[in-house]
Amino acid sequence: METKKVLVLAMHNELESAYPPLNIAVGAAASGAEVSLVFSRKGIDILAENYVPLPSKGLEYLSNALKNFEVSSVHELLEIAVDLGVQLYVVDLDIHTDTSFKFDADQVSIKWVLNEAAKADLFVHF
Repeated sequence: METKKVLVLAMHNELESAYPPLNIAVGAAASGAEVSLVFSRKGIDILAENYVPLPSKGLEYLSNALKNFEVSSVHELLEIAVDLGVQLYVVDLDIHTDTSFKFDADQVSIKWVLNEAAKADLFVHF
């Protein structure tokens, strides 16, 4: 059976936006897919060593709900994704940034993302 290709684009850094792309990437990789997880300029914060996911206004209850249900943290999900072989990419990041990433990510152009999306069996963005 041919390996499926999945491309996931993380476009935002708010708490409620950080979990969906990570969950999809982990689930797809765990089922044997070749997964690329791409972070936009705003989503790139998720990779930062000092990232603290904050919910959008009106969704503050999410932080406590996730803690109460003992949900894996964003960094724990990233670690699981990397351990499962998910490839991490950032789109058009200014190479002079001082951001320290928790995991290495290759820099790619938006054109690369669009080409990969066209070839993927599944492309999702959050």
